[in-house]
Amino acid sequence: MNLKTLFKNQPRLKHVELLLFTKYLAVLLRSGLPLDESLEILNKQTKKKKTPLCLILTSLVDHIRTGKTFADGLSEFPKTFSPVYVNLIRAGEGSGTLQDNLDQLVKQLEREHALTEKIRGAMMYPSVIMLAGLAIASVIVVFILPQITGLFSSLRVEIPLSTRLIFWLSDTIRFKWPWLLGGGLILGVVINIFYRFKKTKPFFHAFFLVIPILGNLIKKINLARSFRLLGTLLRSGVPISEAFDVTISVVRNLRYRDMFEEMRTGISHGGTVAAVLEKHTSLVPPIALRLVNVGEETGTLSDMLLYLAVFYEDEIESQTKNLTSLIEPVMIIFIGLAVGWLAISILMPIYKVVGSV
Repeated sequence: MNLKTLFKNQPRLKHVELLLFTKYLAVLLRSGLPLDESLEILNKQTKKKKTPLCLILTSLVDHIRTGKTFADGLSEFPKTFSPVYVNLIRAGEGSGTLQDNLDQLVKQLEREHALTEKIRGAMMYPSVIMLAGLAIASVIVVFILPQITGLFSSLRVEIPLSTRLIFWLSDTIRFKWPWLLGGGLILGVVINIFYRFKKTKPFFHAFFLVIPILGNLIKKINLARSFRLLGTLLRSGVPISEAFDVTISVVRNLRYRDMFEEMRTGISHGGTVAAVLEKHTSLVPPIALRLVNVGEETGTLSDMLLYLAVFYEDEIESQTKNLTSLIEPVMIIFIGLAVGWLAISILMPIYKVVGSV
């Protein structure tokens, strides 16, 4: 079994592992060590053998010592090293600025990691509250409401509509949960199929961008990531057509991918990036359009793109904090209304019984 076949069965490097690998390699190269020796040192520091990192390092050392480039070796592991990573390394090898490009990659990976953690942290609290609410609701529906239903049946009192609705929901969940679960799974599978289907996927991606509050956040995430990738590639000396190819390959939202493809086509025909952005004002705010235009006119497009990336990353951080602050009271109000409705629906028949005595 060769190394590549063995690696296919291994998990790819985690984002933090890739960040540390890049950072340590940059430090070793800065100290004046050759590339193959630096990789070998990193390999020797790996305590466990046959791990993904160990396998990758062994393969990279073999590639370099047989006369192949570092970028070619990295491209053998596409699950770990993205096209952006490989092309930045390739540009650094070609221009003699490998250490500088590694530093650029470290900054980019750190930014991506920080952005991901901020978004994940913003979603954590609402998720915990929602799960706790579902757990409490399940206990009430499965254990408490059946006892109350039997009590009201024995009292033979007229039950209000809201109370009957709660009892109906309780019985439906208790006795028809396999159908509900099966229906939910089928619905999820159908939605997933349509989401992956080439003709309907653009509809989902366009819909995500118009969701209140979340749509604006998704736009900023796409702009921050794509501008940072494109700006980093251009600053590192990657040709503009190739930089657009790499950026397009990693942009997730199809609306933005189409926009960048239009930019690439426009530039190949002598157009400008700003001219294309003017056609997509629903995707790109005026401030971005203006700064990109200035960057093209002054020859500082890469600097402007990286500035915009930092700007939108700060906007994302601010919006995620505000989103958490907004969701918290909304969820508390929703849970309070649900508990109040449940309490009133249960107490109303009891008051009727007491009043009729």
